[in-house]
Amino acid sequence: MNIKKLGLLLLACCSVAIAPAQLTSALHINEVLTNNVSNYVDPFGNRGAWIEIYNNSAGTVEMAGCYITNDPNNPKKYMISKGDLKTKIGPRQVVLIWADGFSHHGTFHTNFVLDPTKENYIALYDAGGKNLIDEIRVPVMAADQSFGSPRDGMLDRQILEHPTPEAANYVENSNPKVDKFAEKDPIGVSMSITAMLVVFIALIVLYLFFKMVGKTAIRMSARRAVKAGSASTIAEAKQEAGISGDVLAVISMAIYEYQEAEHDYEDTILTVKQVKRSYSPWSSKIYGLRQIPQRKL
Repeated sequence: MNIKKLGLLLLACCSVAIAPAQLTSALHINEVLTNNVSNYVDPFGNRGAWIEIYNNSAGTVEMAGCYITNDPNNPKKYMISKGDLKTKIGPRQVVLIWADGFSHHGTFHTNFVLDPTKENYIALYDAGGKNLIDEIRVPVMAADQSFGSPRDGMLDRQILEHPTPEAANYVENSNPKVDKFAEKDPIGVSMSITAMLVVFIALIVLYLFFKMVGKTAIRMSARRAVKAGSASTIAEAKQEAGISGDVLAVISMAIYEYQEAEHDYEDTILTVKQVKRSYSPWSSKIYGLRQIPQRKL
């Protein structure tokens, strides 16, 4: 059992060690600019040629130890230094390498330069310097033009009129569906009608929903009252169902007499009469006085 656990542990360690080397295959030379006249400036204020590397995977890639070169006969011309946290490229992210010959400026400054007057060869190798990850041949271009993928990660490259260092090579500035709708309905009448219909339909659905919920609640209250046998609960449930007040009074008195009264059975007729007032007690002034005044004789 211990031997099996040890074997699994060794296999996991080997997988972790091999994983970065496998992930580097997702690196892609995304864009290159050789003739930098008025384009991007590095942190030292210099305008030099630059190479953009793109991570075309959904995981983070560690490119430390990989090699980049402009000489097909020397794949290990410049090694990307280890120990720099910026060598870890996030998923669908890019890193910019300056081909300016100032390697003493940091990790992302190569020891070679690119010649804007002729075709340039650029290749990216893995940490061993033997396996080619990606290569590209950059033609001669006008000032501030770049050569790369029209969309990030594409294998086909072309001359790009508008370089995008450390940014996406293609950005959608419009929505085709919205533009097509705007062409067919420039005034916005269809949009207004559609919005109004949506609102009215939503209101109707809400009305029907709450009405159904209310009826269901009344039925459930009546059923609970019948099961409990409580006079007050039955009265409330029946009142909600639409029974008049005098009928409820008679039912309540009958239930009370049956449950609470202790006397001989008698033949009794209970009559309930409705009292009508000729005035409204709410507007009567006598209810607003603290004491009823007494008339002196």
